[in-house]
Amino acid sequence: MRFFLLIIGLLLSGQLQAEEKWVADEIFTQISEMRKEIGSLKGRVADLEQKLTESKPKLIPIPLVGNESMTLGKADATIAILEFSDYECPFCGKHYKNVLPKLRESYIDKGKVKYVMKDFPLDFHAHAKKASLAARCAGEQKQYWAMHDAIFEARGQASDELIASVAQQYKLDESALKKCLDDPAQLTKVQNDIALGSRLGVNGTPAFLIGRIKDKQLVDYRRFDGMQSFETFVAAIDSLKK
Repeated sequence: MRFFLLIIGLLLSGQLQAEEKWVADEIFTQISEMRKEIGSLKGRVADLEQKLTESKPKLIPIPLVGNESMTLGKADATIAILEFSDYECPFCGKHYKNVLPKLRESYIDKGKVKYVMKDFPLDFHAHAKKASLAARCAGEQKQYWAMHDAIFEARGQASDELIASVAQQYKLDESALKKCLDDPAQLTKVQNDIALGSRLGVNGTPAFLIGRIKDKQLVDYRRFDGMQSFETFVAAIDSLKK
């Protein structure tokens, strides 16, 4: 900047020689062209920002009705957490052991938050779909969370012995349970959860959506990928109270 001011001063004082004046003129010409290019770039950046804003996917409301057996919390809760989970995922297991109990104590059991499970078994976990089906089918007899907890305690291994043990402990109809496990409709429900998660950008587990409940749908939500600390949930829930 001082250099340009010096040139201007010399021009005004008439001290520049012809060649030096030519150099100065060239500099001013280039500065003028640079300003035009900067103006053009600003316009292009503004256009890109507008296009990005227009193309940004809108949050689709997510229905929270149906399959209430996979839900914790009271019906009149105003905030919901959706967890996309895989029973063989070690980080899902850590969330189950270390974070979910705190959420239950502080929010879910107090009626402040509704907690909804969504199945998202990953392709490279050979037994994850079977585990999802076992929990869902136990849910058909109102014991989803008993099977859910037992499978996570067994590190995602939903063996026939484990399923039978839970069935006996909670007096489930084992014949109906077996029939349910073989029912293609149950697998379709798992696949529907996977499709929903994929549509929302979920590509790993665990993943969480935290938002408000309006007209029995999840709205104004944010997605959190990977295992989250209890403090992260607290901050997200608090932000929705404002």
